[in-house]
Amino acid sequence: MESSEPFIRFDQLKRFLDIIFPRKCILCKSSHDGDAETICPNCMDKIPFIKNPACVRCGIPFEVTYPIEESLNYLCGECRNSPPLFDRALSVCQYNEAVRDIISTYKYHNKPYIGKDLVSIILKFLDEKITELSPKLIIHVPLHVKKLKERGYDQAYILSEGIGKYLDIPVSYGNLVRTRYTTPQVSLSGSERMENVKGAFLVIDPSGVKDKSILLVDDVFTTGATIKECVKVVKKAGAGKVYVLTFARV
Repeated sequence: MESSEPFIRFDQLKRFLDIIFPRKCILCKSSHDGDAETICPNCMDKIPFIKNPACVRCGIPFEVTYPIEESLNYLCGECRNSPPLFDRALSVCQYNEAVRDIISTYKYHNKPYIGKDLVSIILKFLDEKITELSPKLIIHVPLHVKKLKERGYDQAYILSEGIGKYLDIPVSYGNLVRTRYTTPQVSLSGSERMENVKGAFLVIDPSGVKDKSILLVDDVFTTGATIKECVKVVKKAGAGKVYVLTFARV
């Protein structure tokens, strides 16, 4: 009689492969057996994860030295004085040297598989908050086709696809497009960034976003120039609420 059990279970195979081909941390290069494939537990501890209290609109954490009720919907000064176009922004962590190295390795060193770990981290910390927002469609901040050919993959799309698959939310690809090649934002000032991306995005088929609540995904929220331009274009095309989700924020 044949056994119904497989010759070797997946978890046993994984442990065996970890011994033969130990996982290397992308930051410190050490071997490890942590939960993430590409980031060891020690380097994971260097990531400044965002904790409450934080602005209920833009998600930036408050720096307070006194107790504050987390149940209240506090807005930061900037969101009170100049409310952003997006309805809410969520980020896993703040931007520091370790996060910069993770994002840089992911985007510029031909390592698209790092996106799998970033998705896992995003869902670990923000699963419930994303679910509470009830987005009906996920859209990522797109690369220009020239940049996509140079890089070989779209890092924001990898994140959006992983999140959509886990949460069973449809992911739009190719409807929000970058219509012109723009100067890398990292080299520009805040005002230059806004001008650089002005008119650089287009929704091809407005019916695909009309009246839908959208989750807009990107890797990093810096000055917000690119994200704000995308939100403006998507809302102009008829979208309902637009929420922003990034791995990190400055």
